[in-house]
Amino acid sequence: MISELEQISMFKGLSFDQLEKISTFCEIQQYYEGDILIKEGGDISEDMFILLTGTVEIVSSNSVATSSEVVLSREDKEIFGEIGWLGKTRRTAGVRCNTEVEAIRIDGARLMAYLEEEPTAGFQVMRQIATLLAKRMEESNRLLKQLLWNRDI
Repeated sequence: MISELEQISMFKGLSFDQLEKISTFCEIQQYYEGDILIKEGGDISEDMFILLTGTVEIVSSNSVATSSEVVLSREDKEIFGEIGWLGKTRRTAGVRCNTEVEAIRIDGARLMAYLEEEPTAGFQVMRQIATLLAKRMEESNRLLKQLLWNRDI
């Protein structure tokens, strides 16, 4: 498990001992094409996932701005579920498997408790999460600009 965690940007800069501790909050799970990993608007959950193999779609049908599902693909080594983890909120989108998937499920509550006890690790992980969210915000802004441009708004 540690070798998988070492490859994930969220855990960049952590020591072997820190990764070893975090690995105790993780479990590798198998899913099949069409399986729903996260249900949009579902129960509040702090779990996060790291996609090891396969592809998933981030799906949202709860938007008045679109007439159908909004779908973004995620591929190997990507993290999802981080917004629910940070905000302890209902899921803002669903996650559906496009193919067979192997993913690490991280117990978010246990991870957060560890990061609060270990501020050095907490700072590193939160810095990486902030970088990830900034990149996704930039991507969203680019998509929004394309949408507005194409609609002549």
